[in-house]
Amino acid sequence: MKKIVVAVLIIAILILIYSAYEKSQRPAPILSYDFNFEEPLDREFWMIAGWESVRHSNELLVQAGGILKLSMDDTGVMPYMLSKPIEIRQGDVVTMRRKVRIKHGNDTFSGGVAMYQTSDVALEPEPTSGSWQTSFGDGVFLVEYAYDLIYEQERPGRDVFRFLAADWAYNDNYVLVPSVYDQWVEEVFTYDTRNNQISYTIDDDTYKLSSYKLDLGNVRFMMHPFGTGRGNSVEIKEITITVENKNIR
Repeated sequence: MKKIVVAVLIIAILILIYSAYEKSQRPAPILSYDFNFEEPLDREFWMIAGWESVRHSNELLVQAGGILKLSMDDTGVMPYMLSKPIEIRQGDVVTMRRKVRIKHGNDTFSGGVAMYQTSDVALEPEPTSGSWQTSFGDGVFLVEYAYDLIYEQERPGRDVFRFLAADWAYNDNYVLVPSVYDQWVEEVFTYDTRNNQISYTIDDDTYKLSSYKLDLGNVRFMMHPFGTGRGNSVEIKEITITVENKNIR
């Protein structure tokens, strides 16, 4: 009888071990949002608004020939593009990948891409008592395309792409990246909740920085072509945002 019990226990343990192994070999579930601008803009996911506004403005949408263009040249109003909040959990790696062409004019340019963490769930952010951008949430990182910024700047570098963590000003937590204008490139922006690491990739070059632990439950992305004068633009062919939980592996 004892031998039977031992045999049953061994079989049960083997089944548990196999189940755990088989589960570890399964691909981690990936939540993916894919946007090809041959199709109309998904207005439930993206908001395009005027600078210092937190309300969607259809008049600022410039989309033709499979390209979404952010520029004030056509409308006279500086636009930005904001994603809806995307839920993340511990163990998630959130990535935004986009095919983009960045152009600057003959004056200043400081377009960019930022990621925020937020507890909001609605696409349109609620106004706050602070500056209008604080309504997006707490800043996590900024990639800024800096060109000919003739006025005094606290941010490092000139005529470079700046990859800035939230604490760049007091911890020197930033990287200066060679600028690439007037040609199509692939950019990848990543936040890894397992080690609080952020990364920026442009074509084959990847740069990494440390960040802080996110605790508000959601993240969102914001992009814009801010600058003075004409000729500043960000043209986008496609965007893919993924959330993959690496703890499940």
